[in-house]
Amino acid sequence: MNIVDNAKNELDSRHIPQDVASVCLAIINHVSRSPKAFSHLSFMDLYRISPRVDDDSFYQAVFLLTRHPYNILTQNFEAQHPRDGFKIVPNKEEIIEAMKTSDFFNPFTGQSLTEQEFGEQVLTFFSPSDELLEMFNAK
Repeated sequence: MNIVDNAKNELDSRHIPQDVASVCLAIINHVSRSPKAFSHLSFMDLYRISPRVDDDSFYQAVFLLTRHPYNILTQNFEAQHPRDGFKIVPNKEEIIEAMKTSDFFNPFTGQSLTEQEFGEQVLTFFSPSDELLEMFNAK
C-alpha cells in the first residue's frame, strides 16, 4: 500500500470529523497528482483547494497531514533575510518553539519581534513530504 492509500485508509478508520476528512482528502488528491509541482504551498493555496469548512477544521486538517501516520505534507518556514529577501529557515524546530512560547524573533537576525512583526517576517508554508515525493520518484 502506498502513502496516499495509507493516508486515505487512516482517515476512514479513525474517528476524524467529516469536515476535517473532506479537507484532508481534497489536499491529498490535489498534491498527489504532481507532488513536485507543489513544493511551496501557503495556507491560502491549501484553502483554495479545500472544501469550505470553518477555520478550525481547516487548520486541523492541514496539520493532521503533517503527522504520522499520514505524512503527506511537511511544514516549513521562510523568514525575511536582511539582504536576500525571504529564505527558508534552516532550523524549523526553533521557530515552532518560539511560537509555543511567544518568544518571537527573526531567525536570521536574532532581532526580537512582536507577534505582528513575526507574522509578517516569518511565514509558514507546506511541501509534499519526502515519503510522498519518494512514492513518485520526484525527490
